Amino acid sequence: MTLTRRESIRTTAALLIILTLAFFGSHAQVQQTHRFEKKQRGSDEYFSIIPLKEDGLALLREKNDYEAGKQIWECILLDSALNERKNLLLMIEPRNPLIGYEYVDDRLYLLFRMGEHTKSSLELIDIDLNNGTEAKRYEIKPELDFRITHFNKVGGSMILGGYVSNEPALLIYQMEDNQIKVVPGFFQKDNELVDVRVNQNRTFNAVIIDRSTRSERKLIFKTFDESGKMLLEDVVPIEDDRTLQNSISSTLEREDLMVLGTWGDRTGKQSSGFFALPVDPFGEQKINYFSFGQLEHFTDYMNPKRAARIRENAKEAAVEGRKPNFTAYVMPYRVEENKQGFLMLAEVYHPSSSSNPYFNSPYNNPYAFNPYMYNPFWGYYPGMRMYRPAYGYGNNSRNPDDIKAYASVLVAFDSQGKLKWDQSVNLDEIKKPSLEQVSDYHFGESNAVIVYKKESELKIKTIDIGNGEAQESTEKIKLLDEQDEIRNEREFEEGVKYWYGNAFYVWGYHTVRNVLNKDDRTRDVFYINKVVVK
Repeated sequence: MTLTRRESIRTTAALLIILTLAFFGSHAQVQQTHRFEKKQRGSDEYFSIIPLKEDGLALLREKNDYEAGKQIWECILLDSALNERKNLLLMIEPRNPLIGYEYVDDRLYLLFRMGEHTKSSLELIDIDLNNGTEAKRYEIKPELDFRITHFNKVGGSMILGGYVSNEPALLIYQMEDNQIKVVPGFFQKDNELVDVRVNQNRTFNAVIIDRSTRSERKLIFKTFDESGKMLLEDVVPIEDDRTLQNSISSTLEREDLMVLGTWGDRTGKQSSGFFALPVDPFGEQKINYFSFGQLEHFTDYMNPKRAARIRENAKEAAVEGRKPNFTAYVMPYRVEENKQGFLMLAEVYHPSSSSNPYFNSPYNNPYAFNPYMYNPFWGYYPGMRMYRPAYGYGNNSRNPDDIKAYASVLVAFDSQGKLKWDQSVNLDEIKKPSLEQVSDYHFGESNAVIVYKKESELKIKTIDIGNGEAQESTEKIKLLDEQDEIRNEREFEEGVKYWYGNAFYVWGYHTVRNVLNKDDRTRDVFYINKVVVK
């Protein structure tokens, strides 16, 4: 049978539609299902968003209002459909900074320092999320010059990690009897507390890395119960010519424990690759090192010729038993456990400002990766629950060119710490005033969906893990009304975070115009959109 030209075109178009539908059908779809808006005046502080999983979100900010000499803080509780269910006002002494938060078992805990000095006491506020009320306040008196870096709740205890005279320390505050004690075995010179993380069984992990110049340096992994009793210790040697930089431990959702992070040269600030360490205190194990050039997609954000040279150099280095030449600034942000093993999300960035103290350490060693050696509340630790201070409109203390985010990398490891696969997304050199997470992901049965926000658009990459096929798409930020249009998007105060289940939340500040609304034609708003993967 001979087809006419028109019939041939129709047949080809139909075939393309069928193939397109088949392709899209095999990939996850992303929908913006709910939106929250709150008008924002020029003098209002920015909100900090605290995810509460299925309980919703908590929005927190200082207000420029005072009552009986105390400053009012606003805490808005949203449900999982972004409906406002409670607006709680907290009375806080002026100049008492919020330095941490924790969400556990339908309770939100806010940690304030009572004064600006690190020797000051701490105030812990317990908020009952079931009825949206303040339940109790506790005063914690460390009686030490203690610079806090980690804050977690385990059972009836609060775990405070940090530094005393530049030496790592763990403090346990027992809420029931208002007692505080120091966990022994941490006050070691030239050691860094790189991770404190709570497990699923009311225990917690601490990871310490030896930063000294001596040989036979070690990574020390410890697990404690809520009273501070040590249950497990694993001491693993670090190769003399390498250092471990940042790390995140798993939390016993599986039966095995894993420590994942970045490694590099002992004298450098940049990373050479990722490492994986299966925790096994009863056997001798080595740290698994992977250079960035060994990964299939890590260099996808680069010029193809340069990327090929880096991968080729990595192959030659592996054969010759030497370290590869390529290094980059890389920060791990999240570790997830599943039936197949472990996933780690990290981002490639570059500090474009030489004025940032995070990258200019007075120490000629990897302490440069610990921002708390300079300011205990303004840096970033991977996966920590520390509060990031809000900045009001017109505040010029943040340099918008401090950080450029180049790529997001998702890496999978098996239960032995062996590399399985990797994927990446080009982040278009997004600028940030400080080191903070730009992208996030959801991992389903067969797909990984990586999402980030640029201006008023969502950038989405869906990867079929089975065959490696990837689909990239862009969506405009969805508004409340079809007649609404975005006139201006405020830079730097925006982002995307994984929330719970198959949901993300996206937030920002923008000016919206509605030509049909004569009473409120233009409005400045803070917004959150719920994004669901289907």
